[in-house]
Amino acid sequence: MTVQPLDWNSVDLLEQNRQRLLRELNQKLRQYEARYELSSNRVEAALASGQLRDTAEVCDWVVALRTIQALTHGR
Repeated sequence: MTVQPLDWNSVDLLEQNRQRLLRELNQKLRQYEARYELSSNRVEAALASGQLRDTAEVCDWVVALRTIQALTHGR
């Protein structure tokens, strides 16, 4: 069996990976929103106002949110 070399510069492969990551991150956001009963659009304001504590899980939520924003707007 011959293994074909992987073309890491393939635009299709990069886009597939970007889409997969976006799906996974959006799922994570939905889980946090359900757990905290708070929209991701309001999480940073809730942190700033003290309504939400700065825990590792909340930081993970913010990182996921900012990553989605970067992947979506930074194409």
